[in-house]
Amino acid sequence: MEQQTKDIVIQLVGGKANISFQKQHNDYLELHLKDQSIVKVEKITELSGVYDCQFDTGVLKVIENPKYKRDVRKEHTMTKSKESHKYDKLASFILESVGGKENIISLTHCVTRLRFVLKDEDKANKAALEGEEGILTVVKSGGQYQVVIGNTVSFVYEAVCRIAGLQGNASANENDDDVKSKNVVAKLLDIISSVMTPMLMVLSAAGMIKGLLTLTVVMGLVSKDSGTYTLMYTAGDAFFYFLPIILGYTASKKFKSNEFIGLALGSVLVYPTMVNLTTSGEALGTLLSGSLSMDYYTTFMGIPVIMPASGYTSSVVPIILAVFFAAKVEKNFKKIIPEIVRPFLVPVLTLAIMVPLTYIIIGPIAAELTNILNIFFSAIYDLPLVGGLLAGALVGGGFGILVLFGLHWALIPMAITNIAANGFDYILTASICGQFAAMACGIVVFFRTNDIKLKNISIPATISQIMGVGEPLMYGIMVPYKILFIGNCIAGAAGGAFIGLIGAKTYIMGGLGGVFGLTYYINPITNSLSDLTLVLIGIAIAFIVSAVFTFITFKDKQKTNEEKIAA
Repeated sequence: MEQQTKDIVIQLVGGKANISFQKQHNDYLELHLKDQSIVKVEKITELSGVYDCQFDTGVLKVIENPKYKRDVRKEHTMTKSKESHKYDKLASFILESVGGKENIISLTHCVTRLRFVLKDEDKANKAALEGEEGILTVVKSGGQYQVVIGNTVSFVYEAVCRIAGLQGNASANENDDDVKSKNVVAKLLDIISSVMTPMLMVLSAAGMIKGLLTLTVVMGLVSKDSGTYTLMYTAGDAFFYFLPIILGYTASKKFKSNEFIGLALGSVLVYPTMVNLTTSGEALGTLLSGSLSMDYYTTFMGIPVIMPASGYTSSVVPIILAVFFAAKVEKNFKKIIPEIVRPFLVPVLTLAIMVPLTYIIIGPIAAELTNILNIFFSAIYDLPLVGGLLAGALVGGGFGILVLFGLHWALIPMAITNIAANGFDYILTASICGQFAAMACGIVVFFRTNDIKLKNISIPATISQIMGVGEPLMYGIMVPYKILFIGNCIAGAAGGAFIGLIGAKTYIMGGLGGVFGLTYYINPITNSLSDLTLVLIGIAIAFIVSAVFTFITFKDKQKTNEEKIAA
């Protein structure tokens, strides 16, 4: 590459100050970047002598030779796992069927789904996707185009990102016009999903560790006074305690801002000095009154700094809002600050503005919004005689519908906030009923059907549900046989009504359900099993209702003549 072209490339990536390492190879220029969001890729590709650009985990490769081929054996960092190469064919098909890379605004994945945000969903071929082996179904919901894969989704996701040249927590071609084209509800659901889903499996792991540790204490295998308990409790609880830091990173990826600014804002929210103000300090005054009253323990330039009683540890909404506005501030500063001082001056000014704003305005507003939401749900539960029963039935029976449309993860922030503030949550407790109702459905179908293909689906799908992943059972059996999905909702509502009426509580938020989720109902303070016992009764009700309903209503579908001939 000519020196003049190289100098222009360096300017377009943010100058030498934004480069931590560079190396000239035979076919390409390798640049390791501090802030990849300011790189002007399109302008680089327009330069004479530049064939293409490739981005991967902060590394930009400016390719000069049209015959350049990436050697994945040497560049193992281009993918997290060699396993993903098994899914290249499926990934290429999916990429083509959603309208190509140019139609993708962003891509994330959760436990079983690729979650695309597309510029134009009409360009995607839903029928082709649903007819492809390896794809369970396609769901359009909440502004997302969700391709349901199943347990191998992480490998397919890696393959799609690699083939399309997308980055981790991938985004491509996103601009303000793309975002403005979606309604407010779709935007909110997309934000929550994109910010929460990258860390859900680790959140589930942390929850399982806490739950299983509580179980070992109840069984007398481990003492709370032992170092073993302390270390393992730390392994499970630290993730939740420092959740704002983790969400600061994922939110920054979503809003295309400096990830380290997001991490810094999250760290500020859990800084011990600020956290301890509400527990060891004396209140200087109180704002508002009644259920919306808020004490303040310090001030900033005379302005009260209001915080929840437990601080912002384990909180969700405040950091997401803080990073959202920080991204706006950062973007505007990049436009007006000279390039030579931009790399260090933009973070300085962004943090100097956003830290006070987060504590004075954003945090209190987010806390009050959460408080209002809890007051609303509490009002339903507190209705005379029927409140708990009605709310439990809605959660137990309706949670499967949320799963159907891929919206169930949006409720996790509410449960996490309740557990952090009160030590328990009762709103989502009944949601586990639908999972065990689905297990009963899968088992009964296995014994009732004469269809070998359906038998082969039912067992692994039921095992997956036992482990806490329900989409294979839902899309493989219950949705194709619509009456079975209706039965699942009825059974879940029956079990949930009992749980809601009794008022059983959840003490740990782990993300996944199934058998591992049962430990979430053990009180870690008292080691009481009373809530778990009540939940098990609700589960038994749901299981029995589902089994009976499935046994009575299930019938094998009639095969067409073509299918009979093929068989």
